[in-house]
Amino acid sequence: ESRDKKISELRAKADETREKITSRLKELNEILTQSASNKKQSIDDNKDSNLDKIDENASSQKKQIDSIKSAEIERLMAIEIPTGLSKTERARRVAERTKKIAKLRSAATADKAKISNEAKTDKAETRADATNKKSIVSNQTKVDKAVNTANAKEERAKVSSDLKEAVSRVREAYKSAKADLDSSYEQTYQNEFDKIQSENKKASTKKKSSSSTKKTSHPLSYYIRK
Repeated sequence: ESRDKKISELRAKADETREKITSRLKELNEILTQSASNKKQSIDDNKDSNLDKIDENASSQKKQIDSIKSAEIERLMAIEIPTGLSKTERARRVAERTKKIAKLRSAATADKAKISNEAKTDKAETRADATNKKSIVSNQTKVDKAVNTANAKEERAKVSSDLKEAVSRVREAYKSAKADLDSSYEQTYQNEFDKIQSENKKASTKKKSSSSTKKTSHPLSYYIRK
């Protein structure tokens, strides 16, 4: 009963240790999950901030282009065509001015389109960079969780091994103690048996001696007759 109780206690302690290992594994993995989530959120925040900066920068450049274009157009429009010119010359100068204004507007449109394309490329790269960084975080988290799981598995295996050894020691100790106890009981029984045998032998010898004395004794008259 004492052996079984000890083994039950060892198994209960091992189960408790395993539960602690499992609980600790869950806790560590939850920490990793939360850490990964925080890192990804930070990456997304930086991405959104960079996207806003790209938009703001593109918008600022476009406004600057429009401002330069408008100022140049105003300058051209402010140039008066002299009076007294022939109709043909006046038409030529008006056409020339109109052409310059169209060229300014076309250049401004092209420049703004270029800025839009560059912004689009920069935003795509920013998003791809964020996606790549989050993928690295996810992969590292998986690796870290796998390490935690492997460590927990190794710890649980050690608990099982230690339990097996402890139970084996308890059983061997029980067997040894039982053998010593059986040997002690056997010696005690043998001693008691020898004692009884000795006492019986003494009693038997005494009885024989008493019987012999009675056979050789005679009454006083016997000797008188003699």
